[in-house]
Amino acid sequence: MSQLKSGDAVMIVGANSLTQNIGKQCELREFVVEGDIFVAPNGEVYSHADVPCWTMVGDGLAAVLEGELVYLGFGVHEPRHLMPLGDLQPEQQKSLEVVE
Repeated sequence: MSQLKSGDAVMIVGANSLTQNIGKQCELREFVVEGDIFVAPNGEVYSHADVPCWTMVGDGLAAVLEGELVYLGFGVHEPRHLMPLGDLQPEQQKSLEVVE
């Protein structure tokens, strides 16, 4: 897999849990490892206590924060479950949209 970086557009293509996020496009925010602190879009501060993951934002994303499923347009996923989208042209972008 190519080297991911903050700001990259990706599609979620797999998940151990939160399978409702599969197929969603999002933007990477920051890479976190166990013990790292991050701020979610709701302004709350969280400590990451899992395998290394990317935090991300995108329409309709779900996350589990403090044991509760929330829909904040925010998610946390492992790099192996992400597909970089690169620079897409508008017609390519439209073909990747998931019909809900």
